[in-house]
Amino acid sequence: METLVILNPTAGGGVDPAAFRRHLRRTLEAELAVTGAPGEAGELASAAARAGCQCVVAAGGDGTVAEVASALYRAGGEAVLGLIPVGTGNDLARSLGIPLRATEAARIVAAGRSRVLDLIRADAADDRADSRLVTNSAVAGFASRIGESMSAAFRRRWRPAAYLIAALRQLGDLRPYDVRLEADGRRIDERILMAIVANSRFAGGKIPFAPTARTDDGWLDVVLIRAQPAHRVAALIPRILRGRHVAHPGVRTLRASEIHLESDPSMWINLDGEIWHAAPSRFRVLPSALRVLAP
Repeated sequence: METLVILNPTAGGGVDPAAFRRHLRRTLEAELAVTGAPGEAGELASAAARAGCQCVVAAGGDGTVAEVASALYRAGGEAVLGLIPVGTGNDLARSLGIPLRATEAARIVAAGRSRVLDLIRADAADDRADSRLVTNSAVAGFASRIGESMSAAFRRRWRPAAYLIAALRQLGDLRPYDVRLEADGRRIDERILMAIVANSRFAGGKIPFAPTARTDDGWLDVVLIRAQPAHRVAALIPRILRGRHVAHPGVRTLRASEIHLESDPSMWINLDGEIWHAAPSRFRVLPSALRVLAP
């Protein structure tokens, strides 16, 4: 087996596997596996990598991509990662320049051009066993639990604006956090609403939170949204949506290879669209961890 496509049929509010299979056959010669439960995408990817599959394609959202990428990395990183974005956010695909139409993304897979992809390793500082691999971003504080508020019907109705609408609804519940950040050994103290540890430009559904981030530069880009009144946050949002916020006084940015993050109170942390935990955490870049098919 040279190429396996793993489809998450619940991505983006729902994908019809039969219709997806028909479209896939027009552009790509590959086997298709459809997941039936959380965690199954990683199991399928691991089995394919062990069997010598050359390319494993994640057809889903950022959570599915992270699951497949993590499995390939832990299997030795020999198999190339492909993406067919059919989720709500598709932020890694956007950062890599992969088309958001499934048929066009399949053509990118078929073309076979690859480049290196960094990953982020996330560890719970108080529990070494709780370790995850991140392809796109970790979001802490405000907006970290937005995904939990979006039902499948909400995603179908509002995609691709679902994340933004859900975030705007939470502006009345802004909560400040006193953050202690250690970036490559340098101590930073800030009072913030939100922190993003990014491997790529976009997070939260095509929002360029980290406009200078690159997926292959061996660095973590950190964006801190400082604590400020709701009306100033509302005024800042248009700049963030255009990626023109990095010089704003309400924003602080930095770059590091390793980040230690603590806060009071504890912030919930979202990894590639999935809630993780609220404990102190460490983030470390894994340079050139995988190869990914992209333009």
